[in-house]
Amino acid sequence: MRIAIAFDGQYTSAARNMLSSLARCLPPKSGVRISALMTDDSPSADVVEHAKSRGLDLEVVRLRRDLSDLPLLRYLTGATYARLFLPELVPDDVALYMDVDVVLMRDVTELFATDLRDRPLAAVRDMWRPNLHEALAGGGSGQFAPDAPYFNAGVMLCNLRQWRRENLTERALDWLASQDQVPVCLEQDALNALTHGRWIELDPRWNVFPMTDFRDIPPEAWPPRLGTEYHAYRDQERRAFVLHFIGSRKPWRHPYPDTENLRRYRHFTTPTIEDVTPNPVTSPSRPTPPTVEDVTPNSVTLPSRPTSPTVPETPSLALTGSRRSATFPAAVIGYPNEHDEDQRSRRRKRPRFA
Repeated sequence: MRIAIAFDGQYTSAARNMLSSLARCLPPKSGVRISALMTDDSPSADVVEHAKSRGLDLEVVRLRRDLSDLPLLRYLTGATYARLFLPELVPDDVALYMDVDVVLMRDVTELFATDLRDRPLAAVRDMWRPNLHEALAGGGSGQFAPDAPYFNAGVMLCNLRQWRRENLTERALDWLASQDQVPVCLEQDALNALTHGRWIELDPRWNVFPMTDFRDIPPEAWPPRLGTEYHAYRDQERRAFVLHFIGSRKPWRHPYPDTENLRRYRHFTTPTIEDVTPNPVTSPSRPTPPTVEDVTPNSVTLPSRPTSPTVPETPSLALTGSRRSATFPAAVIGYPNEHDEDQRSRRRKRPRFA
C-alpha cells in the first residue's frame, strides 16, 4: 500500500505532525510505504528521521518540474500541484494521497478496500463548496448539473492506472492553462472538472473541516451554513476519521483559536520554536499537554486500534444550497473565495521540465 504526501519547507512542521498521527493509527506491520513528494530542495532529513522514529517507511521523491508558471494563491505553495504528478512519481496502480495539514484518528488503510473499478479516484464531497456548478462558476460551470457534487482533493484514493490511461495529469495542466482567470482552487478545480460524474464518494468522516473554529471571526465571514448548522458541524468534527485544517488558518501558526480541534492537533505535535512562541490568542503560550480525555482510547477521536468501516452514525450534513459570497479575503476566512483576486487575472503557462 502506498500513501503519498506533498510538502515543502513551509510545511515541514505539519508533515511531522501528520506522520505522528498516521503512525498512531496504523496497525502493526501494515506494510505501508510513504512517498513524500517535494517540489523544492528544502532539507528533508528532519522529516525522514521523524518518520523513522515513528516506525514509518518514508522516502523523499523530488518533483523535477519547473512549476513557476503555474498560478498560486496567497497561502498555497507549489507543493499543491504535486498530487497531479503522482502517476509519474510512484510506480503503484493505486495510491492514497493526503495533504499534510490533517490529523488522523482512524486507520486510513481501510480506504484501500474501496472498489475503484475504472473510476479515477475516490474522495469526500467538499464541505465548503459542495456543488460543482457553483464551485466552478465562471469556469465552464454551465455544462454541469446544479446538484453535481464537488470533492476536496486533500484526501484522495487515486486509481493511478486509470490516471495514466486517461493522461489526466497533462489534461489537468491544459485545463488550467485554458482558463481566463486563475481557478479558485487551482488543480482541485481542474480534477473536478475532468472527472465529474466519474469519482466515488467516500464517507464524509474521512475529510472533515474544522468549521466551528471560525466562530471567532465576524459572523458575516463564517463558512456557509455555520450559523444554522453549528451543532451538526461540531458533531461531525468530533466523529471525524481525518480532520483537515483547510485554508490559510493553520494550527501550527499563530494566531489560531484555542479550540478542541487545536488540542486534538497538538496532541501529536513535537514542540518547535514556532510552537512555543507566546501567542495572545491561543493562550497558554506553550502547547497544551495531553489531557486524560486526550490519551484515553476513544472509538471516535483516538482509537487504540483500527476498527472496521461502519455506516455513519449520524446523517451526513446537508451539502446543498447556495454559497455565501463573502467579500472577506481568503486570509481571513479559511478557504479561498470567488472574490479573491490575488493573481487571478494572470493567464497561465504550461510547466516546464527543469
